[in-house]
Amino acid sequence: MQPFGIVKTDDAIQLKLAATMDLRAAEPLLQSVQEGLGMGGGKMVVDASAVDRLSTPCVQVLIAALQHMEQNGTPFVIKSPSDAFVSAFDDLGLFSYLMKWPVET
Repeated sequence: MQPFGIVKTDDAIQLKLAATMDLRAAEPLLQSVQEGLGMGGGKMVVDASAVDRLSTPCVQVLIAALQHMEQNGTPFVIKSPSDAFVSAFDDLGLFSYLMKWPVET
């Protein structure tokens, strides 16, 4: 399962999340994030605009990945988070954590 598109541009690595981010998507998400980070250069843009469903395991992968980026000085941004994406963080009591990250609309 490879539901994510990874594109390297001159100044960013773009990771487009799938509509359904359930348990089966957690491992491929981790692999895609690792692949994106391995491409080097620029910031990572996580496009969350298409997300209709976001499971707890995928939230955990995202949190771990973004914390890793913060600690290593890798710039990142959450692009156009869907209502479902934001609601998943809110349902888990992590809304304030999500709001600390840079968000583009």
